[in-house]
Amino acid sequence: MILENKEELYKRNYNSIKVLFRVSYTLGVNLTAPDKFKDSLKVIQIILIASSLLSLFAHWWYLKRHIDNIPLIAEAVFTALQIGMAAIKLIYFFFTHRTFYRLLDQTLTHEIIRKIEILTDFPIDRQLRQEIDDIMNRVWLNTRRLFLFYFCCCVGIIANYFFTAFFVNLYHQLKQTPDYEFFLPVPALYPFWEKKGMTFPYYPIQMYMTGAALYVSGLGAVSFEGVFMVLCQHAVALVKVHNLLVQHATSPQIPAERRLEYLRYLIITYRRVSKYLQEIKIIFKHISLVQFLLSLIVMGFVLFEISYGLEASIVIFIRMIMYISASISQITIYCYHGQALTSACEEIPLAYYNCDWYGENKTFKNLILMMIMRTNKEFNMEVSWFTLMNLTTLISLLRASGSYFLLLQNLQED
Repeated sequence: MILENKEELYKRNYNSIKVLFRVSYTLGVNLTAPDKFKDSLKVIQIILIASSLLSLFAHWWYLKRHIDNIPLIAEAVFTALQIGMAAIKLIYFFFTHRTFYRLLDQTLTHEIIRKIEILTDFPIDRQLRQEIDDIMNRVWLNTRRLFLFYFCCCVGIIANYFFTAFFVNLYHQLKQTPDYEFFLPVPALYPFWEKKGMTFPYYPIQMYMTGAALYVSGLGAVSFEGVFMVLCQHAVALVKVHNLLVQHATSPQIPAERRLEYLRYLIITYRRVSKYLQEIKIIFKHISLVQFLLSLIVMGFVLFEISYGLEASIVIFIRMIMYISASISQITIYCYHGQALTSACEEIPLAYYNCDWYGENKTFKNLILMMIMRTNKEFNMEVSWFTLMNLTTLISLLRASGSYFLLLQNLQED
């Protein structure tokens, strides 16, 4: 893979996650090289953002109408929160898409790996290339699997909500069911059109508004979390590649007189990897806070809906099972990858310490000591200034969601 030129490498990696780019295009988000046509997709992005935000007013009216029915309120609240989260992510994309493009381009072309000087003129370069190729192939395969699983979860929920409403309404329209009250893909109410029924253009407008909001809530999450997933998986791979190079720093295949040169190139590689990690950390630091706070509430409502669905309807139960799968997957993506990056970075100082540095010259030993101290600082993906993206935070969120679930059950019993 490393032997391929930049264009071939980009094409290969692009094809493995092309679903991500196609989904982003349908949202008006261009994650590839900017040009006039692709930049014009922002019009679609603005329309979808506006439609999603306007649909939240319909959610508000629905909540006012069913204020005494907690199960209906629960479904309305978590769909509204999901739509709100996705709209915020699209707005963030609108202002930062060039940064995301630059990071993705570095990822798809393996820019940092291709810049590694060690792979050009050292006797061990062929072996290193093969081992690095194995690491990157495994990472891209794992990234593709994780992304497609998440994509299928979100698409399944969108299809369930939209097509259930569409075909049930169509059936009753064809049957001319008297006094039939249609329902929309998401819990929403437009009181000023309530008496218009399914007449044109009022019914199509309502279906478009709620359908667009549903589309943004599902595929907006797919696009944003998909980018996060790709960048973090690649970052973990870069750390593994760096540690692999450290392990071979004192290999017999490297002449003793060139090991100091090898180590200096290794330090330069570490700087590049560290800069890449910091860029990912910064761009997701504050926007992730919205995801964590709203997911805490959403999961509590979904758990409540599942318990209610067992008593009310198998359709509600199945729908909520799909929703809890996507909701937990969504927050797990952040915590799992944050933990993976932290764990990978913890291995860096150990890699330097475990190489056979004690048989080298004084300058080599001093550089090893410097790198051990420099890399011993813990790296964590942060959720603004409040918490960290790791498995401990995930467990805390699940426990807190359980507390919200019990609170909702008590309110329902009262």
